[in-house]
Amino acid sequence: KAVLITGCDKGFGHALAKCLHAKGFTVFAGCLLMEENGDGARELKNMKSDRMKVLQMDVCSDQEVAQAVDFVKRTLKDPEEGLWGLVNNAGISAFGEVEFASLDNYKTVAEVNLWGTVRVTKAFLPLIRRAKGRVVNITSMLGRMVSPSRSCYCISKFGVAAFSDCLRQEMYRWGVHVILIEPSNF
Repeated sequence: KAVLITGCDKGFGHALAKCLHAKGFTVFAGCLLMEENGDGARELKNMKSDRMKVLQMDVCSDQEVAQAVDFVKRTLKDPEEGLWGLVNNAGISAFGEVEFASLDNYKTVAEVNLWGTVRVTKAFLPLIRRAKGRVVNITSMLGRMVSPSRSCYCISKFGVAAFSDCLRQEMYRWGVHVILIEPSNF
C-alpha cells in the first residue's frame, strides 16, 4: 500500500513517514525543504529504501503539487489501483491578537493550512478514489474551539474541519474514508 504525506520535514509528518515505512508501506514523503537539502528530507532520503520516496512539495504551489501527482503516478507499481492514503499534515501557526495580527498573517496561515489541504486533496482524489482509500486531514482542537491570540490558526483549522465534513459526505458513495485528526498541543 502507498501513502502520500505532506509536511514531512519534521514533526508529525516526519514521524509518520518513518512509522508507516517501518510497517511496510510505500511512503511518498512531501517535504517543503527537499530541494534545500533540509534535515528532515535528508534523513528520509538517507534511509536508502525503495519504499521511501522523498519529493519536493510546497502545498501552496499548484506546480509542485501537479509535479507530485505526476511523480506518484509514474512511481506507483500499478497506477490503476490508485493511492491507498493521503495525509494532509503540512501546517503552520501564527500568534497575535486580532487587532494586531496583520491580514498577511491570516492569508499565509490559511494558504498553507486550509488551501494547501484543499489543493492537495483535489489533486490526489482521483488516485484515492481508485483505491477506495482514505484522506486523513490533520487539524487541531483549535479547529473546534477558539483561543485568544490564535485567530489566524483557528480560522484555518475550522476551515479544514468543514472541508473534511463536506468531503466525507461526498466520498461516502465511492467507499473513500475521510478522517479528521485533532492533536492537542505539541
